[in-house]
Formats: sequence, structure tokens, C-alpha cells
Amino acid sequence: MSLQKSSSLSRSGIGVWVILFTLLFLGVNMVALVLNETMLVSLLPVFLLFVYLYFFAVDKLFLIIAAAIPLAVNLSDFDSQIAVTLPTEPLLAGLLLLFLLKSLFEPQKWKPFQQNPITIAFLIYFAWLFFAALASQMPLVSWKYFVAHLWLIVPLYFFGTRVFFLKPNSQRAFVLLQVAALVVVVLYALIRHASYGFGDQESQWVMQPFYKDHAIYGSAIALFLPVLILLLFDKKYSLTARFFMLLALAVLLIGLTMSFSRAAWLGFFVAFGLGLVVQFRIKLKYLFISFFGLVLLVLIFQNQIIQRLEKNKQDSSEDVVKNIESMSNISTDASNLERLNRWNCALRMSADHPVFGTGPGTYQFLYGPYQLSRDLTIISTNAGTLGNAHSEFLGAMAETGILGMMTVIFLVITIFVYGFNTYVALQKVNKVQARFVLGILLGLLTYFVHAFLNNFLDSDKIAVPVWGFVAIIVANGLQLKANKERNAELNEMPSKSNPE
Repeated sequence: MSLQKSSSLSRSGIGVWVILFTLLFLGVNMVALVLNETMLVSLLPVFLLFVYLYFFAVDKLFLIIAAAIPLAVNLSDFDSQIAVTLPTEPLLAGLLLLFLLKSLFEPQKWKPFQQNPITIAFLIYFAWLFFAALASQMPLVSWKYFVAHLWLIVPLYFFGTRVFFLKPNSQRAFVLLQVAALVVVVLYALIRHASYGFGDQESQWVMQPFYKDHAIYGSAIALFLPVLILLLFDKKYSLTARFFMLLALAVLLIGLTMSFSRAAWLGFFVAFGLGLVVQFRIKLKYLFISFFGLVLLVLIFQNQIIQRLEKNKQDSSEDVVKNIESMSNISTDASNLERLNRWNCALRMSADHPVFGTGPGTYQFLYGPYQLSRDLTIISTNAGTLGNAHSEFLGAMAETGILGMMTVIFLVITIFVYGFNTYVALQKVNKVQARFVLGILLGLLTYFVHAFLNNFLDSDKIAVPVWGFVAIIVANGLQLKANKERNAELNEMPSKSNPE
């Protein structure tokens, strides 16, 4: 029998099995619908598709997660007792399981990644989180928090770096798919908000069910603005593509403004300012001189500054200018005063538990007794509502101790030092990619400035873009290193024109 006949018989055999399986599935599905009135069997093809993606196309799965993140919804928002975000959290949990299986049966031998400073910083962070969970005041809560952080970080960073390294084109796709989905959410929120006359109070919930409040919504928008702005200058995209990017940018800027999230505004303004500094190549020594000069002035005139802040009576408002003025109101603005209350609770909790803290994820359950009557506001509660510690750093200190907070600070510093070193190195070989990496870095800066005032990294809405951005930075750094080593090897090879 010829190879061609054998091949056609093989294909026909596969076709018969596909037809039989399809008929069997349709029959079982119909019986299930008639007898049990359930459509769960209908999800079998979707389940099989994702099984295929997990084992044969992880890069495609990453892009599906990216597109789904802004549009994902949490079941707890619909009176469900299950607090899981669909479809993203199950997909991330599956990636974590796949990573653990690969670690057991296919030990990673990618030494440059294992030796990367950001990878080391992550391992230190997880090691301390593990010890803090062992000493937790609420072990069940802390271990749940630990596992949740594993599936939020490991798939995005440890898997993501490999995906972005092997398939560089997926880096931009990861960003642009999230931007496209976020534009849909922003348009939805703006249409709802317009029906209420763009009121300040309504701005806090019009983005539901996609984002739980205006702070995390504004934070997500600010994350993508710097990279989207810099992608507009990328000539590899057609004029049509850049036109749609410009439209997306306009929508996101309006969305950020109408979010009335002052912390998100602050993060964006700081990132925009640093972007100008980098673009105009202002020397670092002038920045350091300006920064320390500002700190010195604050220390000298701290009493006058505090008195001035206490005289500010402007509360948050739907007027953008007044809303900016309210950022420094520490006398009557309930939001600002409640943030100070939460910070004070974190400091007192840390004083009682300085080494391991109260345990990862426990702040919202234990901060109540640490509130003092003089710090209470009209929105104070013992139930852990209206946010957590309102700071990634103080929250880490309360829950994992002073050393725990130091691991978070070390991780953030390592990300930016490595990231800007990668940007500088890319400037010499690929200015277009360097500009993209700068946009990623500035996007991260918007969040980590925001992180002084809020904490959202326990939500996949923020964790996916943040740790995905970090993976993109590391993938570019490793690519630079690989190219440098390859060029060094080529230069060491003896020339064929000069025989020994």
C-alpha cells in the first residue's frame, strides 16, 4: 500500500471517529437537557479546547486570559457564596497546576531565568510569605492567601517570561488585547455614568460588575496609558492601527478623568513626569538634588505644612479641580481620614507583631480593635469593608512583619532597577523595543505610586497586568543577554579565511 493511500485511509479513519464522537456528544447532551434540564454537558467542547491550550498552546491561553481580565466578573457580586472571578481565576489556577507538574517531571534548566535578580526577589518574597503564614493568627485565611498569590504570580511571571521570551510578538498582543477589552468596559461605565450626570457618588460604582469600585478601575486604566501613548509612535503599525490606538487612548483618558480616582490620577501624573525626564534625558543628579531639596524643605516647614493641610476643607467633588484640591484635605474629607485610620491600624498591628505580622491576608479581619476613637470617621467599620490597609507596603508590614514589608520593597526596587537597565541597553540596539519597555515601566510606576494609597495586587484585575508587565521586562532583558552571548561566541570562532 502506498504512503499516499495509507495517509488518506488514516484521515478517513479519524473523520469517522470525529463523526461518531460528535453524534455521541449530541445524544448525551440532548438526554441531559431533557432529563436533568442542565446545560453543563454543553461545556465539554470548551473544556476540551482549554485542555488542548494548556498542553499545546500556552501562549494562546495567555492572550485569552489577557482579553478576558477587564471583562471578568466575580460571582460574589451576584449574591453567590463563591468568591471566584470567571473565567480568569480558574484558568490561572490551571496554569499554576501545569507549572507544578512541569516542575516535577520536567525540571527547569533555564539558568538565566533562575539567576535573574527579579526571580530571586520573588523567591525571597514567597519564602517569607510562607514563614509568615506558618506563624499566622488565622492559619486558614493565610494559607488561602498564600495559594491565591501563587496562582496570581506564578503563571504570569514564571510562565509568562518564557512565553514572552520565545514569542516576542505576544508581548504587544498581551497589552493591546487588554486595552481593547478595557475600552469596552470604559465605554460601558461612561454610558451609565452619563445617565447620572457624571456625578461623583455614581462614579464609585458605574463600572460594576467588571470592577468593584472606582479606585481599582482608575488604577487599571492608568496602567495602560503610558505604554499606549508610546505605542502611538511605533511606525511598525499602520496609520489605521495607530488611529484606533488614538481613539482607545482618548476613551481611556476620559475614563480615567471620570473615575474620580485621585490616587490613579497621581500615579499617572508621576509616570508622565518621569517619562518626560527620560525622554529629555535630564541627568539623575539633578533629580536627586531636587528630591532631597524637597524633602529638606518639608522637614524644615513641616509644622506650617500640617497647619495648611488642616485648613483645607475641600471634600471630594465631581469638579475635577476641586477633587484634586481635596487630595490634601486631612481635616474633613472622609476618604482621606479613613485612609489615615487604616494606616494607623497597620502601624499598631506591626508594633504588636513586628517579626511575622498577624499573618498574610488577615488585616481586614483583625484591624478593628486597633482603631482609636479619635481616628474614626463616618465610614469607619470593623468589617473590613471599603478596602484593606490602603497601602501595599503598610499592609505587608501589618500582615507579614517589618521584614515582610522589606521583601516587597526589595522586589519593587529590583523590578525598576532591572527594568531601567534593560531600557538603557535596548536603546543601543533597538530603539523601538526600548520605547515599548519604557511604556511598560511607566505603566508599572503608575501602579506602585498608587500602591502607597491602595492595595489591589490580591485581585487578578491588577495582578495580571502588573506581573505580566514584569514578565515582559525580564523577557527583554534575557533576550538581550542571549544575543550578547551569541555574538560573543561568534566573535570567538576562528575565521575560515585564516587557517591554522
